[in-house]
Amino acid sequence: MKGRQGASRDPAVTTSATKRRVLLLFLSLVFLATACATPYRAARPSVRPNPFNPVYTVAVLPMYNATNDVGGPREVRKGFHEMMQGRHYSVMPLEVVDQILLEQMGITLGDQAELTTPEEIGRTLGVDAVVYGYLLYFDDITTGVYNVKQVKAGFKLVDARTGATVWSKGLGVKSVIAGSAVGVGVTALKELTASEKELIEAIEGARDIPGIEDWRYIRVLGTEKIEEAAVLSLGEMVFTKLLGVHLRPETDAMLGGIVSTLPAGPGSSRLLRETPVEIPERE
Repeated sequence: MKGRQGASRDPAVTTSATKRRVLLLFLSLVFLATACATPYRAARPSVRPNPFNPVYTVAVLPMYNATNDVGGPREVRKGFHEMMQGRHYSVMPLEVVDQILLEQMGITLGDQAELTTPEEIGRTLGVDAVVYGYLLYFDDITTGVYNVKQVKAGFKLVDARTGATVWSKGLGVKSVIAGSAVGVGVTALKELTASEKELIEAIEGARDIPGIEDWRYIRVLGTEKIEEAAVLSLGEMVFTKLLGVHLRPETDAMLGGIVSTLPAGPGSSRLLRETPVEIPERE
């Protein structure tokens, strides 16, 4: 009897250990969120310019929003805009794009841009190409067993002179806090669902984008108990929203994976080619 009593756990000790474990995990999430609190950095060119690329001036259009999040398209579009500047393109400021589209074409939303042609939009904005963006997921789901933060989008660069798509890429990124071994198992079994396939098929401009069905996991964190996972997930959501960086790690990872496949623009070599050189006349 004494042996069994000695083997039993003291409820107070167990509760204390659980609190310490949750606190340590939560502090790690706070550190992660704080590290992401800085605004999108002005990306430095990491590739050499391609002087043979005929596309130099680009406008990133308002995104098609298939989510229930109003701010998501704005944040993802802003991040893509800033990262694209690091690929040797001259990217029109977003506020200028929005003002011209509103005043001259009555366009304020991404789905409205689908009602006209890239050629017409390009002429109106005075650019070589336009970028269409489609935001499919931008949400935070907490169930206890399976708690996921997910962002998925697709982009395509369309030549405004010909209407041809010269580049396109999509990607989804998830981070998961799984409660118990059951949650970890659920994470491993998550695949592209029928409803997601229907969503992609319903958006004409997005259905043929390479990678639009793909998901990449950037974090899978498991806890011993389901309630611990729920507390951590909710705490991280509240904290990152207060800092204004909600879903920032997922967004950055997604955009980084997408933009890394974007061909380099011509950079300043385009300007050199188009600048006439005056040859002085001989006397």
